[in-house]
Parts: sequence; C-alpha cells; structure tokens
Amino acid sequence: MWRPVLVVAVVALAGCTGLLAGGDTATSRQAVTPAPVPETTEPAVDLPYADGNVDLDRILDRHAAVLADRNFHRHVEREGPQNTHDVWVDREGGVVRVRQTFGPLNEGVVVADGVEYRNVRDDPDTDYVRAESDGRVPYVSSLSGASVIRGILTAEGYDRLGTVRRGGRPLAVVGSNDTDIPISGADPDQTVAVRSRLYVDRQGVVRYVDHWERRSDGSTMVFVMSVRTGIVRVPVPWWAEDIGLYEESVSGSM
Repeated sequence: MWRPVLVVAVVALAGCTGLLAGGDTATSRQAVTPAPVPETTEPAVDLPYADGNVDLDRILDRHAAVLADRNFHRHVEREGPQNTHDVWVDREGGVVRVRQTFGPLNEGVVVADGVEYRNVRDDPDTDYVRAESDGRVPYVSSLSGASVIRGILTAEGYDRLGTVRRGGRPLAVVGSNDTDIPISGADPDQTVAVRSRLYVDRQGVVRYVDHWERRSDGSTMVFVMSVRTGIVRVPVPWWAEDIGLYEESVSGSM
C-alpha cells in the first residue's frame, strides 16, 4: 500500500487582522484563530537555540520529523483575497487529502493506494479523474507545512516569549516583532514591519502560526496555520464517495 509523505495543517492565532490567499468553503479567521492569551506559569517546553536566538530551522525540522509518522490535519488561511488550504493525512490507511480554495473556486485531490483522484470543477458530468500516483501530493510543497512556514517567516531574531496553554497542553511561544525594517530599493512589495508568533508543544509540533506583515506600499498580509494530530481518518469529500477509501465512507461537505 502506498504511504504518503507527511503534511501538516496549521491554524491561525490571534493578534492580527487580515488574511492571504487557498478548499470547499472558506472559513472565517475568527472561527479558527485562538484568542490572545497571557503568559502562564506552565512548565517550560524545551526549544533549540543557535547564536543566542531560537533556532527556527531545527524547530521546523523537528516538526516535520514528528509528523512524518502521525495522522494529522493542517489548516492554513491567508487573506487578500481569501485563500484557505487544508491537508489531511491518514498514515495507517494510506490516505492523503488536500483541499484548497481561492475565493469561490476550490480544488481537491485524494491520494490512496498509489492512485491519485483529482476533483473536476468544470464538468458537471465528471466528479473526478483518476491517474497513477508518482508518490507526490498535488498542491503542497510539504505535508507538514514546514517549507511553507520557512517561506513566510522572514523576520530576524526570533525569541522565546513565554509559555501558554492551548488545547490542554503547554505551548512555547516563539516570536519576533520587527517593526522598523528599512526600505531598500524600489520594490513596492518590500516588507517593512513584521509580527510573528509560533506555538510549539513538548513533542516538537508547531501547533499554531500567526504571522502579520506590512509592505512598503501600505498593504498587509496575514498567514495563520494550525495543526491537529490524532485524527482517525480523512474526511471523504462528496465527489469521492464512490471511491471506497474506507469500508464505511465518511461523507460530508468538508
């Protein structure tokens, strides 16, 4: 049976306004963003350091390694226009599902048992097309989301800000406030201010990411991600109900 490469879903945290661009129906940020939380006296969560700062590369490497043998759901939201991205991974069942939305448009794919099933948007008579899988999962650069996070977190000097409790577990808060980045050149998309927060659990999973930045043209971008481990199986989309991914298909509008 084919075994997918891991991808993680991540959800937004509180603190910023706005979202960037990616599934079936868009989810409002308010529905997925935990409220701001004060620092608590929870036991510390160990983090790797390098040159006096939290080592983000090692955090993300560990995040990807932990998710490599776990079931999980990763959710991402961006804004401007609305965009959401979801990845579900069932390692025992050998099933991976990806759903992404861009405004009213949505795309989806399911990979299982060496076969790729891709949703067809523009043909009312065809729900999906089937092709042999080459082992890669469409629409994602990494199941865990580590590569996506690396591309977003451009600020310098991430520090440990404290420990909070979310979902019944202590999380180390890693962040950077870079609010006076000098403008160089004439790039209208240059980032001039950043506020980033990552929430890491004791096992090394980055449970939440909350990233906001302002560009030199005055526009803003928000990236929020959440990861939930321990899912039993992938929710089967309506267009793939007849594939028979599970003995009792879990249909729904997800």
